[in-house]
Amino acid sequence: MRIYRPTLTAERTGAEVDFIVSALALPEGAELLDLACGYGRHAVAMARRGFRVTGLDFNPHYLEIAREEARAAGVEARFVTGDMRELGFDGGFDGIYSFFTSFGYFSDAENERVIAGVARALRPRGRFLIDMVNRDWLLTHPQQRTWTQRDDGALLMEEITLDLQSSRVISRQTLIESEGARVQKEFDLRAYTCAELTALLARHGLVRDGLWGGSDRREHSTESRRLILAAALAVDGPREDPR
Repeated sequence: MRIYRPTLTAERTGAEVDFIVSALALPEGAELLDLACGYGRHAVAMARRGFRVTGLDFNPHYLEIAREEARAAGVEARFVTGDMRELGFDGGFDGIYSFFTSFGYFSDAENERVIAGVARALRPRGRFLIDMVNRDWLLTHPQQRTWTQRDDGALLMEEITLDLQSSRVISRQTLIESEGARVQKEFDLRAYTCAELTALLARHGLVRDGLWGGSDRREHSTESRRLILAAALAVDGPREDPR
């Protein structure tokens, strides 16, 4: 959180929430699940707009911050600790969103369990929005090393590579804070093509009906860093359960 939070401004969050509401075509007062909600920046903003929001994350510390943010904003939102591979919800949500590359950190089989759980948690015709790094962009920009000077004086170095055999992204980040302290983080996640992700959703009754290359609604292409898909649950509900 020390690495990213200073860049996640209220203005940026507001623009992303505008996009989520529009892309999901949400009715007033819809019941939503923020999947891997972190410290609740989207969930609290959604609650401010009158939506009934549940945020799920595996990190209790982040969830406590989310609860404090909701109290400070004077809104109601439910935050629960949980593993997205073991979603225990059954058909109660009008919409679910997974934003800021919160999906793909597990094996292919476990990632599929996540999508199966999403489908089970949606009402018929409920909608799902997923935002990920765009694998096609990584193919045309195979090794990325960037240095970013933040407004607070900290310097962030990020190196991103794509393993072509496993189709997994490896990210190494180093934050050098203004007083000289260093924070290092490394993670890897599965990168999907648009076709792969569309097929994965379809196996669980989620039919893609929206595609973008960013929350600014740019076209998805090899030059867009993001892959964002919207899908609707078929009337007959989920089709497969990999368990």
